[in-house]
Amino acid sequence: MNSYFAYIRVSTVKQGEHGSSLQEQRDAIQSFATRNHMRIAEWFEERETAAKIGRHEFSRMVAALKKKKAVGVIFHKIDRSARNLRDWSAVQDLADQGIDVRFTQESVNLGSNEGKLTGDFLAVISAHYIRNLREEVKKGIHGRLKQGLYPGPAPFGYLNQGGGKAKIPDPARSPYVRQVFELYASGSFTLRGLSDELYQRGLRGRTGGKVGPNRLSEILRNPFYVGVIKLKRSGECYPGVHTPLILSAQFAEVQGRLDGKLNAKAAVHNFTFRRMIACTQCGYHLIGERQKGHVYYRCHECAGRCVKEEVVQSAIMASLAPLSLTDDEATDLQQLAGTVTAIWRSEREQLMQSLALQRTAVRSRITRLTDLLLDGAIEKDLFQEKKLELLLEQQSLDEQHDRFSGDGDMAAQDIGQYIELVKTLPLSYGTANDVEKRQLLKTITSNLRLDQKNVFVELKSPFREIAALDLVLIGAPVRGRPRTRVRKIFKLLVGHFTARDDERSGEPREFKPAA
Repeated sequence: MNSYFAYIRVSTVKQGEHGSSLQEQRDAIQSFATRNHMRIAEWFEERETAAKIGRHEFSRMVAALKKKKAVGVIFHKIDRSARNLRDWSAVQDLADQGIDVRFTQESVNLGSNEGKLTGDFLAVISAHYIRNLREEVKKGIHGRLKQGLYPGPAPFGYLNQGGGKAKIPDPARSPYVRQVFELYASGSFTLRGLSDELYQRGLRGRTGGKVGPNRLSEILRNPFYVGVIKLKRSGECYPGVHTPLILSAQFAEVQGRLDGKLNAKAAVHNFTFRRMIACTQCGYHLIGERQKGHVYYRCHECAGRCVKEEVVQSAIMASLAPLSLTDDEATDLQQLAGTVTAIWRSEREQLMQSLALQRTAVRSRITRLTDLLLDGAIEKDLFQEKKLELLLEQQSLDEQHDRFSGDGDMAAQDIGQYIELVKTLPLSYGTANDVEKRQLLKTITSNLRLDQKNVFVELKSPFREIAALDLVLIGAPVRGRPRTRVRKIFKLLVGHFTARDDERSGEPREFKPAA
C-alpha cells in the first residue's frame, strides 16, 4: 500500500480551535484513502489563510514530497490547498514531477492537460474569491473608521462592546492610563522608572508582571486616548466617537517629552523635594541625601547650606495654614461663586459661537487637504501628517466646546475647585504620598528657597494674596452679608481667574460684586 501525505487547513486559529472544519476534512480524507487503498503516512495541519504565501506546514510538506518521502498528497478541496496562484503553481509542479495529487471533493487529474485546465479554472476562481473578499473586508473596515469606530481589539484601558459599537473605558484599567500620562508628563520618571512605579501602584501585565517600557511607550504614543484613531500600517487618522481618557494638551506635552523637545531629565533618587529647593546665595537647587535615617537637602556649591526634610515640611505646613477655610467660609464662597454664572453666561455664548466657527474652519481645512491628495498635489505621507495635526486641533476645540457648553462658567467652576482644594489643604497635604505632594506644591507654590537655615515658601497667585489677608474680621458680622475675609478672598479669586480667561479668549470682562 502506497504512502500518502494528507493536508488539511482552516483560515484562522479560532476556526481550528472551535470549528468542525478540520475534523470534517480529516474524516473525508481518511474515508477517501480507505476506499482507494491508500495509507496516510503523515498529516499536515495548518491554521492559516491560503491567500498568503509562505505557509509553514505547506512549505514543509512540499519539501518532503520533493524528497520522495511519499508518493502523493491528498487535499480535501483545491481551495484548501491554495488560494493564491503561486502556491497553486507549486502544487502543479509536484504533479509534473510525478507526485500523485488527489482531491477528495473534485475529480481533477493533474496528470492530464484537461485536468490541469480544470484545476486552473478552479484555482483562479478561488484566488478571485479571496481577493474580492479581502476588498469587501477593507470596505467594511473603512466604513467603520469613517463612523469613528475602531474595528480592532480595544486598546489598553478600553473594553470591546461588539461589532458596530464604540470602545468604552475599562473601569479597572482606564485610571492607570490617566496615571501613565500624568506621571510621565511630570518629568519625574523614565519609562523604566514609570514601569516600576505603576507596578507598585497595582498595575499588572497579562502574565502578572510589570508593564514594560516598550508597552508604556506604545500607550503614550497612541492618539486613541485623546479621541483620534490612527492606523499603524498606513498612518491614516480618523476622529473617533469613543470617550477620550486624556486631554489633547497633556498628550502634546507627553509627545514633546518622548521626542526630547522638553529636555526633561528624570530624577535618579525619589526624594520628595528633589530639584525644588533653591539656594538663595548661588541659585542652584539643593541635592537630596540620606544619612543616618534622615533626608537632608544640601547645596554642593555653598558650604554649610543644608536643611533637614522635616524642617522643609514644617515650613510648607506653616505656609498652607492661612489658606484653610472654615465650613461657613466655604459655604459663603460657594454662594458668591454661584452669582457669577448669570453675569458671564452671555459672554460664554459669544465664545461658543467663536469656537463653532473655528471648528467649521478646521473641518473645511481637512476637506481641502483631502482634495489636494485626490488631485495629486500633495504626498500621502505629508497628507497624513497634516491631517493628524488638524484632527488634534479639532479635538482641542471640541474639548474647549465641551468645557464651555456646561451650565456654569469656567472661572466660576475654577473658583469652586479652588474652594474644595483649600478647604482641607493642610490635611490633604499631610496625608498625600510623595508624588501627590510634588504635584500639589507645583500647583500652589512658585519656589522653595533656602537662606542660611531658613526655608521660605513662595506661593503662586491667588494663593499668595489670600495668605496675606488679615485674618481678623473688621467690625461685627452683618446678617445676610459675607464676612470681610470671605469677600476679599472672592474678589481675589475673581480677579485671578477672569484675568486668566481673558488672556485665553482675548475678550476682557468686568465683574462688579453685589453690595
